[in-house]
Amino acid sequence: MVPSFIPGLELSRIFFEEAVKPILTENYPLLRYDAALIGPGSEVLEFDDPVSSDHHWGPRLQLFLGETDYSKNKNEIILLLQQKLPYCIRGYSTHWSEPDPSDAMNQFLEPRSSGLVNHRVKIYSISAYLMKVLNIETIELTNIDWLILPEQRLLEITSGRVYHHGHGKILKVRKFFNYYPDNVWYYKLVSEWDHIAEEMAFVGRSAPRGDDLGSKLEAARLVRYIIRLAFILSKKYIPYPKWFAYSFSFLPIATDLQPVLLAILDQNSWQKREELLSKAYLILLNYQNSLKISPEIKLKPTQYHSRDQTVIDVQKIIVELKKLLRPPLDKVKYSIGSVDQFIDNTHILTDASFAEKAREFYY
Repeated sequence: MVPSFIPGLELSRIFFEEAVKPILTENYPLLRYDAALIGPGSEVLEFDDPVSSDHHWGPRLQLFLGETDYSKNKNEIILLLQQKLPYCIRGYSTHWSEPDPSDAMNQFLEPRSSGLVNHRVKIYSISAYLMKVLNIETIELTNIDWLILPEQRLLEITSGRVYHHGHGKILKVRKFFNYYPDNVWYYKLVSEWDHIAEEMAFVGRSAPRGDDLGSKLEAARLVRYIIRLAFILSKKYIPYPKWFAYSFSFLPIATDLQPVLLAILDQNSWQKREELLSKAYLILLNYQNSLKISPEIKLKPTQYHSRDQTVIDVQKIIVELKKLLRPPLDKVKYSIGSVDQFIDNTHILTDASFAEKAREFYY
């Protein structure tokens, strides 16, 4: 019988409160730890549904120990939970299959009624977790350090839920990574507007030459830049492609912006695409003006040089934003943005050690 669906964050809370916590309290009454469900998984973003439960989903969480307790007790606690955890919680098995190397290392819930529980209570120290997820040893970061941290990973650390804070260190980490420092934020804004400036004229350049497919593809690229800019202006981390548009729909700015973007993608007229793209740019600009991070910038749709094309003068926005930049980002040769803004590969955008190789682009 398939159990009733329980959202993953709630299921993991129940798992902690009813199964994990009592075992720790009885056997390690003086242990100080934080318990949370953060990291990868649709349930961490609260986007899971019954479909999500077919793989890599179920009762699980992380325990964060102090450095000494981590070195001393990690393996003992893992074994203790294997021995003491119930085999089922609210109809869901607590026993998981081994990672399947032929299926992206996914794990699946497996019924069990005897033997050790292959649980997914992952145990870390804060430093071990930061190294595993972000490839860093400390939260003392430079602006360049911030730029090579994959946003998907930053989103995962700051999403989810903390169920218990015995020492509160994971809360401090989540607060630190809440969003980028202002100098990095300004640089990302400059970079995304620059991406738009580089390509906004291509929609009207392609179609008149008989390349309507090229015009539509470029319009779609610009829609993607617009959505990314909406995230940045909203100070929200950008998820990887699976949740990109869905997450965008929850931003307040999406109320005005999303209907325009859908209309752009539906248009068969390149002139109408340009008109709607300019409307979208101005929605973003008006929102940016409301943040009062620079003098108010007033623009309207205009002709692109001597061509029969409609754009806005994005360079005026870029000039004003660049005035906000401070060292070292005011000296970076090109406005390429963070690693997520110039690399579009899921492996890199979810692997901080791989993304580290992009550091050289900023020098």
